[in-house]
Amino acid sequence: MKLTDLKTYKLEVFFLFALVILSYFTLSGNGNVGDSAASSGGTFWLPSTVMQSVAALYAVFIAIFTLSLQSKKDSTNSIANRIKPPLKIVSYTAASTIYFNGLILIVFSLGSFSETKMKLLLISSLVSMVLSLVAIVYSSMNLLSNVSGLKTSSEKFSYISNLLSEQKDNPISSVKQSEKDTQFCIRALDDENSEVRTIAAKALGQVKGPKAEKALLGLLEDNNSGVRTSAARALGHIGTENAAVPLIKRLAVDKDPVFRACAVESLGNLKDKQATEPLIESLDDKVPEVRLAAIRSLGILGDEKAEEALITRLDKSSLELQRQILLALGNFGSKKATEVLVHKLKDKDPEIRKCAAESLGKLKYLESIDPLLKCLSDTNPEVRNAAAYSLGILRADKAVDNLLEMLSENDSELRITAVYALGNIGSRKAVDSLLETLNDNNPWVRRYAAEALAKIGDQKATASLIKNLNDPDPEVRWAIAEALRILDQRNFS
Repeated sequence: MKLTDLKTYKLEVFFLFALVILSYFTLSGNGNVGDSAASSGGTFWLPSTVMQSVAALYAVFIAIFTLSLQSKKDSTNSIANRIKPPLKIVSYTAASTIYFNGLILIVFSLGSFSETKMKLLLISSLVSMVLSLVAIVYSSMNLLSNVSGLKTSSEKFSYISNLLSEQKDNPISSVKQSEKDTQFCIRALDDENSEVRTIAAKALGQVKGPKAEKALLGLLEDNNSGVRTSAARALGHIGTENAAVPLIKRLAVDKDPVFRACAVESLGNLKDKQATEPLIESLDDKVPEVRLAAIRSLGILGDEKAEEALITRLDKSSLELQRQILLALGNFGSKKATEVLVHKLKDKDPEIRKCAAESLGKLKYLESIDPLLKCLSDTNPEVRNAAAYSLGILRADKAVDNLLEMLSENDSELRITAVYALGNIGSRKAVDSLLETLNDNNPWVRRYAAEALAKIGDQKATASLIKNLNDPDPEVRWAIAEALRILDQRNFS
């Protein structure tokens, strides 16, 4: 036998070496025959029982192994090759245990050994049985997984990760289109590994259906906060009214701030009015992230009680929370919210002024036009940008002259917003200036200028648009072509 063969059979060599050492230890150095030999009768049964137990377990293992091969006859070779390493370990461990305990029986039958050695041999007998049990049971579980179609935790995690990856890359093959994959993810929620339960909950968040929802609701009581958080987020994605009450109940008792923030966010996504009171209570949570999520969710709900609660806490909150409250108030559409936002246009903090200007556009109250016009001369460009955008949404004709002046700003973001707002307002007064911006050095300005000219619909823009069809930017060329198509349709209508 060559040295390379020894490397190939290194497991066999290891077990052979171990058996030689055990045999030498067991059969040598016996003590004198005496009183200790008489005690062997009381312990003679142990190695015999170990031999029988291991043999029986090994027989069960072989039965499971045979069953695993028969379950997939078309891939017998691949299965056999895959489980050959654990099969060797189990076989050698069982054979070594039986052999070793046979040696012990021989020594016991001779009746010539010391009491100390007797104890060592009996302990070794028990250890050998434990090792055999571990090897056989572990490998049997893997074989049973192959037979039943179940997977290990790592395999489940990998499989579900691939499902999510496929959905991200190709929505057509999403989890929700496969009942088999959905059932697999539901079964994975019972896995002992919290990471598997977490990713399974995430996958079920892409599924629309009562089965997925029921399974996720059960996870709200999971002992792992990460799993509960994943389930809460998934329930928010599914968006059914049945999830609101369980989320509210769990929110009231859960001590994990990450879960509370996620549950609050999901309650907002569900848009269930019965969540208003719990969300208002969350405005006083000790954790800022939870309060922030509560503000956003209350803004989505747009309830009158929520509006009052947000306005009450506005001046008592940090600057970050104040900004979020102002953005949330833009969803309520009330005159009271408008008054608060107009007042905040004069705040010393530019971020506050910016958020107030942005929300006023969403409220669409004409009373806010004049205050927004004043913001166009604000020292902060972001405030001016937000005001211009809102004036465009409000279609404020009074703002046209100010917006035309903004087209000469050095800041390209301001020029883009001004062009967009002028297109929304639709004043023909802006056509000539917009035609000039078709030559702007920023492609986004040129693109929005073409779109704005299409919205205004003045036919005199046609010649300039045709002239710019050779724009170096493909997005601009597409916008110009689309603008010409719209103008052509209007010409024949």
